[in-house]
Amino acid sequence: MPRRVTAGDVSVITFDGDETLWDFQGAMRRALALAAELFAAEGVTLEGRPVTAVWLAQVRDVVAGRPEFANALMEDIRRVAFEECAQRTGAGAGFAGRVHAEYMRARHAGVTLYPDALPCLRELKAMGHRLALITNGNSRPELLGLTGLLACTVVAAECGYRKPDPQIYRHAATRLGVRPRECVHVGDHLVEDVTASAEAGMRAVWLDRGGASAGPRPARAWHVVTGLLAVPALLRATPELDMPTQVG
Repeated sequence: MPRRVTAGDVSVITFDGDETLWDFQGAMRRALALAAELFAAEGVTLEGRPVTAVWLAQVRDVVAGRPEFANALMEDIRRVAFEECAQRTGAGAGFAGRVHAEYMRARHAGVTLYPDALPCLRELKAMGHRLALITNGNSRPELLGLTGLLACTVVAAECGYRKPDPQIYRHAATRLGVRPRECVHVGDHLVEDVTASAEAGMRAVWLDRGGASAGPRPARAWHVVTGLLAVPALLRATPELDMPTQVG
């Protein structure tokens, strides 16, 4: 028989960062476009063709897929990718370092919170919940004004666990001094956020912005929301949460 806990037993709400709390893809695209412009300004090409943001992204993905970079910092992966791009285009010494610095500056400066992020976090905190960030990425919550709202930030490259490994969620619960069953995790990725956090024992809320994905609720999702403002309302309206028997 499944165990049941009340919504009041949920003390921690954890969040994914990229594409959940903030627009990472938009910032990355703009930063890559800037990097491509720097290659053009240097007068270097890829076999006679202009360097494009798409190609820069492809090289980065190849580098990230190598076993030696499995647990590397995102900044290091991007730096090596720019170095390889510079070598393949014949750019001068030191050019890759300049591109990397400008890319990182633009990437961090270009990240913006979704309009519903701060209201959601503030309301949940006012309800008495502790909040945490669990991310594979390298965006800086302090640059987005989130420092005072988060009880802790769990970064894959720092803790040694990377989504979709459920252990990153168990690690976060341990840091917060709670059991996974006392946590609800909110994220946009069905595997990395929903399946992984559910396997760790958390209640998984899938953020499907705008309801773009038609079809039934994913099997491992406790609930589906189309915006973050639905999360506080969900916790207020749900008197009981079904918890699988294996949840610890």
